Amino acid sequence: MLQVVDPIAAGPGPATAAPQPVRHTKIVATLGPATDSPGTVDALVAAGMDCARLNCSHGDADALRRRADAVREAGARARRAVAVLVDLQGPKIRLAPTTSPLAVAVGDVLLFAGADPVAGPDAVTVELPGFASLVSDRSQIAIGDGAPRFVVDEVHDATVQARAVTPGLIGPRKGICVSHARPALPAITPKDEADLEVAVELDADFVALSFVRCADDVHELRARLRERGSRARVIAKVEKVEAFERLEEIVAAADGVMVARGDYGVEAGLEQVPLMQKRVIQQATQAGKLVITATQMLESMLSAAEPTRAEACDVANAVIDGTSALMLSAETAAGPHPIEAVRWMAAIACAAEGAHGIVRATGPGSGDGADAAVLHAAVQLARDVRAEAVIVPTETGGSARACAKYRGSAPVIALTPDPRVAGQLALEWGVVATTLERAEAVEELVRSGVRRAAAVAGLPPGARVVLTSGSSAGASGTTNLVVLREVD
Repeated sequence: MLQVVDPIAAGPGPATAAPQPVRHTKIVATLGPATDSPGTVDALVAAGMDCARLNCSHGDADALRRRADAVREAGARARRAVAVLVDLQGPKIRLAPTTSPLAVAVGDVLLFAGADPVAGPDAVTVELPGFASLVSDRSQIAIGDGAPRFVVDEVHDATVQARAVTPGLIGPRKGICVSHARPALPAITPKDEADLEVAVELDADFVALSFVRCADDVHELRARLRERGSRARVIAKVEKVEAFERLEEIVAAADGVMVARGDYGVEAGLEQVPLMQKRVIQQATQAGKLVITATQMLESMLSAAEPTRAEACDVANAVIDGTSALMLSAETAAGPHPIEAVRWMAAIACAAEGAHGIVRATGPGSGDGADAAVLHAAVQLARDVRAEAVIVPTETGGSARACAKYRGSAPVIALTPDPRVAGQLALEWGVVATTLERAEAVEELVRSGVRRAAAVAGLPPGARVVLTSGSSAGASGTTNLVVLREVD
């Protein structure tokens, strides 16, 4: 297997002196106050960050701009593509600031109402006018991190009567989740609109949509991006029960999905999270869409300098399930060990990739076309001859993504004339993206492609590589050629 040397000097975290296998699973790190000091973003990139997440729930527009600039500059210094993902906040619902603290026991019955004068003084006020219109007979209401949890008994014009099924505390400004809600909330809020303008200004590679309920929410975000001239790819966050129930249509509509385990666990219950994660990863992988697994992956590193054994198992299982990327949230945005968190994530992912049975797509679908079959054959050939890399010239990134879904052992070296495409490929499993000028002829493309890939990946003379191409160099969607070569 192709080997690289970790560029980070030895220190806290996993050992770094020995050569490490090329890591196929990508790492998303959330930026925040803990990453704002000079040199930290460069260190995150060196430690293994492939994509920086800018969380619109925290920080203002100037903070988003400053952090995006730091990522672009660090990527340029490292001479590799580092993606920028802007994560929209979405519709947040909270209890009113006047809510009196209350310990809720199982069986207690409460009235919930929006900020409507007709609700009455006995109701718990929610900062959403017309809250009752959001709630259906199937709904459950969860407060904070999921406790207390209520089942709905009755829905009236202005109030919702609900009975506690788990105990807990309610208090001012606590978050509130409603499962199986009616479509009363907008998919994109006024705050999201403002943040979307910033995302377009920053030329974000990806925009993530929170609290997706159906494919129409994804289509709406894509339309708004295109209206603004943005080619950003859309990530749908699966964190609502409704989204999981409509998973197939959401995967089809989005460019990728995020397994957002936090809010889904609040809505559906913790016991539902593991199987949800496995199904989302499987469905996205089979469809050839990237999938990010997120939330509390190395949560203990908010205080400790290394993760727990349980967290290492959690990360490894997501890798074996076939996830495209792993995401760090508060661990890097606010924790005391952001660089070590990325380094540990990379080390655990590398170790897990040595396992047999990583989930991969079984083969091209019936409607994928002949070029998909050719790309599948290229990945299989690389596996059979133990090639060091699959080299894929690509205009749009589609060919590299098609190779990525088969989860081959050899890295996919994507060569594109478009720096934007290189950035968007930074999150694809096993893809190393770099730029290469368009070639006039296929043979010229083969020669220059092998040379460029060898330089980027450090391939030694004599290394076997598999290269794909179309019969006409530079034409998109016409892959029909597979070449087996050795590096000069």
